[in-house]
Amino acid sequence: MESTSIRGPRPSTRISEVRKRDLINAAIASISDVGYNDVTVQAICNAAGFSRGLIGHYFKGKDALLFEAVKAVAAELGGSTRKAASAAGADPLGRLHAVVHASFNPPGFTEENVSVWVSLAGNARWSEELASLYRELWRGYRKAIERLMESAARACQVDIDAATAALTYTQLIEGLWIGWAADPDEVTRERAEAACHCYLDTLFGKL
Repeated sequence: MESTSIRGPRPSTRISEVRKRDLINAAIASISDVGYNDVTVQAICNAAGFSRGLIGHYFKGKDALLFEAVKAVAAELGGSTRKAASAAGADPLGRLHAVVHASFNPPGFTEENVSVWVSLAGNARWSEELASLYRELWRGYRKAIERLMESAARACQVDIDAATAALTYTQLIEGLWIGWAADPDEVTRERAEAACHCYLDTLFGKL
């Protein structure tokens, strides 16, 4: 009689996911080392310890792998700020300060993650795929910050333009990431975080 037993997941499925993750991590490290445009297939494979042909087995090509690397970094950055905001409790201003802290501290803020984000922002001007990803990620993040700004304004009884405040807040953070990447001796992580906290306290009359 022909067997009707149900097979479990193939071991290769788990191995495939691990190898894909290893390649994504190697791509992140390579972008951090040399920048988005100068990453080579060989450099990624060397970092991952795999042969050149393996990228084509799991991704459509180098560009597809780099795109996934950028998405992975964005997901980690977003996850760390959401977790920090949630842990801060119900006070909206406290949540905004928590997002600032998370934006300049591990696990989200690392040399590799900031380097990849700076590469995304810098290359979006010339890549519609990267530009679309950037807009989707940053506009969604900015709208969430705008809602927190509105709630904080009500709680602090101040009148602000929440959309403009959110734009200033998010671009201040990103600008300081770029400054840190370019001149970490002057734009230190601590000074960058302090500048953002100062902006919030000034905006909501806490200074």
